[in-house]
Amino acid sequence: MKKLLSIALLATGLFIASNASAQKEELTTKTATKKMGYTIINPGEAITIYKYVHAAHSPKETEKYAPKYFFVTKSTVVLQELTIINLKKISPENHPFHDALDANFKEDKELYAYDSFHKMYKINWLLKENSK
Repeated sequence: MKKLLSIALLATGLFIASNASAQKEELTTKTATKKMGYTIINPGEAITIYKYVHAAHSPKETEKYAPKYFFVTKSTVVLQELTIINLKKISPENHPFHDALDANFKEDKELYAYDSFHKMYKINWLLKENSK
């Protein structure tokens, strides 16, 4: 009986692992479509921000499924999660940009702030002002 239970648990674990890996496909500008819940919020800027909204939930669960933000640059089509660390990775040698990110943002959730004075998203203004 113990052997049968162990085999069943192992098979279940393998099934879950195979499903998890199947869902970890690279997200690209071609696969991140409006139909899939992705919207470009700043077309034409150097760092293009995508907003993902989980559609399969009731209005009561909105807080549980908060929007997630991703980005791409002109040199890549693979979406990256919008984090301070990932933004620093797009130009590892650009220390003025890194310093500007650290000075202007304390948390990743602040990164999609819009700069109404410059009429662009703040991360793009900082990149523009701190590019070599």
